[in-house]
Amino acid sequence: MRARRYILTGIAAVYFGALVGLTFVPGSGAGRGVWVWPFVAFVPVGILLVLLLGRRRWWAAIAFAMLGSAWSVAAQIVWMPVGYAHGSDVAWGTLGAAVGVAVTVVLTSPRVRSLRVHESHRIIAQAGRREIPQD
Repeated sequence: MRARRYILTGIAAVYFGALVGLTFVPGSGAGRGVWVWPFVAFVPVGILLVLLLGRRRWWAAIAFAMLGSAWSVAAQIVWMPVGYAHGSDVAWGTLGAAVGVAVTVVLTSPRVRSLRVHESHRIIAQAGRREIPQD
C-alpha cells in the first residue's frame, strides 16, 4: 500500500511539473479554443488530487485545483506577453478538475467497488453441517 502511494505521488509530481512547464510555453492564442486547454489539462489534476487526498476531501481537491489554476493564470499575466492569459481559464480549469474529482469519487465509492469485486464468501461450517456465509 505504501509503495502505491509513493508511485502515485511521483506521477502527480511529474504531471504537475509538466503542467507548470507548459504554462510558460508560448503559442498562438488564435488557434486554440478558449476553454479546451485548461479544461482538459485539469481533469487529471482532479483525479490525482482525490487519489492523494482521499474521497472524503473532495472539496480540498477542487480548492487546490482552483488555486493551481489561478496561480498559472497569474504567472502568465506576469511573465507572458500581454493578452496570453485569460481570466476564464481559472473557471475552465476548476471545472475540468471538478469533472475529474466527480468521476474519481464515483468510481472509488464503496458501492461501485462492491460491484467490481468478485470475491467468494467465507463459509463457516457449524455443528450439524450447515454452511453459513460470513462477510
